[in-house]
This record gives sequence, C-alpha cells and structure tokens, in this order.
Amino acid sequence: MTIPAVAAKPPLRWLNITVLGLPIVVSLTLVPWYGLTNGYDAYEWAWFLVLLAFCELSITAGYHRLWSHAAYKAHPLLRFIFALGGAMALQNDCITWASDHRRHHLFADNNEKDPYSANNGFWYSHFGWMIRDYPATRSELGNSKDLQKDPILVWQRDNYLALMTAMNIGLPLLLGWLHGDIWGSLLLLGFLRLVVSQHFTYLINSAAHMWGQRNYDPDQTARDNWFIALFTFGEGYHNYHHTFAWDYRNGIRWYHYDPTKWLIKLCSWLRLTSDLRQCSAYRIEMTRVAVQYKQALYQCERLAEAGTWRARLETEYTQLVKSLEQWSEAQQAWYQTKSTALSNELHNDIAAVKQRYEELKQELQYKRNAWQQLLNQFGSLPPQPA
Repeated sequence: MTIPAVAAKPPLRWLNITVLGLPIVVSLTLVPWYGLTNGYDAYEWAWFLVLLAFCELSITAGYHRLWSHAAYKAHPLLRFIFALGGAMALQNDCITWASDHRRHHLFADNNEKDPYSANNGFWYSHFGWMIRDYPATRSELGNSKDLQKDPILVWQRDNYLALMTAMNIGLPLLLGWLHGDIWGSLLLLGFLRLVVSQHFTYLINSAAHMWGQRNYDPDQTARDNWFIALFTFGEGYHNYHHTFAWDYRNGIRWYHYDPTKWLIKLCSWLRLTSDLRQCSAYRIEMTRVAVQYKQALYQCERLAEAGTWRARLETEYTQLVKSLEQWSEAQQAWYQTKSTALSNELHNDIAAVKQRYEELKQELQYKRNAWQQLLNQFGSLPPQPA
C-alpha cells in the first residue's frame, strides 16, 4: 500500500519570528520580573494606555478605514500622525499592510488567496500566517497603486526601519529619561505595549471570524462581536464591515463601542477629516431583513404546515420591504425639501412632506414589529414530526 506523501510546510520566516517573538519573550519574563522587583508607577501605566490607544487607532482609523478602504479623506497632518503610529504598531508599512488587507476582502476565506484566511484555523489567522512563507501571504502591491502615490506613505515605507526603531525604542526611552526610570518605561511602554497592541489587532483576523453573529452576510466567516470590539477599538462588528467595507463606521448603532468611528467624526468637526462615507439606513436594513427572510424560509421546511407558514412569511416580508422603500423615498424627499426651502412660501409644502414622512415612519415601525413577532414565533414552533 502506498502511503500518501505529507505536504511539506512552507519555510519559516526567521526575521518575522525574531521581530515578533522577542517582545513576547521579554513581556513574559523581564516585564513581570521588573514589576516585582522595582514596580511600575501611575506615570508609566498612563503612558502605556496612551501609546496603546495611539497604536490601535493609527491602525484602525489610519491603515484600515482610511487607506485600505478609503472610507474618508484626511488632512496631511492626521495622515502623518497615523503613519508614525502605524510604525509604532510594528505591523509593516502601510502600503504592504493595506495591500494584504485588500486581498483579504477580495478573497475572504479562500485558503489559496486570502493572506489570513480563518478557514485555516485560529492559530493561522491570528499569528501563523506571518511566520511561514505561505504563497497567499507573499506581498503583491499591484492593488495599492493609489497608496504608492501618497508621499506620506512612500516616506513611511522608505524610512520604516528608522521610524519603527524610533517609535518603539526611542520614544519609550525618552519618556523614561524624563521620568527617571528608563528600564521600566522601555519594558512597559516598549515591549508590553507592543505585544498587547499587536495581539488586539490580530483578534480581528482570528476571533472576529469565528465567534459572533452574521446578520448581513451569512456566507462568510466574519462575525459581529461586541466583546471583541472592546479590545479592537470598534473593529469587532466585522460581518457588517465585510458587507459594507467602505463605511467609515463599523458599529452603526449609537450604543456600539466604536472609538475609531468617534475619532473620525470628531476630526471632521476639526476639519481634519472629510467626505465620511456611510451606508444608508435603508440599504442596511434591507440587507439584514433579506438575510432573515432567507433563513426563515429554510426553517419553514422543517415545520408542520410549512406551506401556510411560508405564505405568511412571504406576505409579511413583501409588506415590510414595500414599507421600507416608501419610507426611504419619503425621507429623501423630506431632506431635499428642507435643503431647498428658501422662503416661507414653501411652508405648506414642507409641512406636507414632513407629515407624509412621519406617517410612513410610524407605518414602518408597525411593519418592523409585526415582522419581528413573526420571526419570534418561528423560534418557538416545534419541527415537523419525522
């Protein structure tokens, strides 16, 4: 009997293993040792949090939403700050990072083309993809030609080693020298902060593709997970993001924890960002309702009196979609009327359009409630007996 050959693993990337592994070793050994023998004070912990947030937001707001997806435009000053923070996060230069990420979206879950496909398992998507020379992880910058025209990103790429050293070693040493504790600052602000910030980001590639809800696109691994959003500065609403990648928001509700979204919006008030792109409420809800309808139709087939339930489901779905369309049209008419009103002569027209909009808004809420009640009933019905 012929024993099938075992596919050889790609060669290890020893430079990546050293650069990524050394901070982990130091954080697990020297950082706690120094803490037990000398201690870290409030100054050092405060700077730890500040620099951690700086790194994370430079990746989420800069590398990710600004440069990878062009979700908004940013002032050169803000782009320069994000370039420094990206170098401090030590996740490669932005042009390479964004190129990998764009391929991840284009070929999501394709093990042969997605650089960090979650279908290869948690370890691979979290860390393993960076330490072996997998074909899918080899940089191809053809999809980032727009970024190669950005002088700030070109400057960052050309000087990445110097910037990475200055931000990860030079800045912690400077802050430690000012405070009188060089080693404590280097260990806490340099090594531990680096490891924590990196692995928070890695959770987006791994955990956010494995645990959570898929309300907008159930055919891919990306999930919405509010808990992961806490560690990733809002990037945990990942199924929404993969469905509407160009939206500057990931958490679309007011109660969603998305400090990246808040930062981008705040900067727009300061005129540091502009042209913030976001998906319409109509398209978002239509997408979510269509997924619910498809899933409920599948569930119908397992119920007694499936035909009756299917007919009711189709009726409620059709009515809800119609109500959504009418509400969206009335909303657009209301906004347009407000923006074009130039005199009190249009007062009656404005009032009529607004009244129509409010009526359709109330009707839509009624249809939403009816739809949700129907979906709840599906969850409580027993399946058809075998």
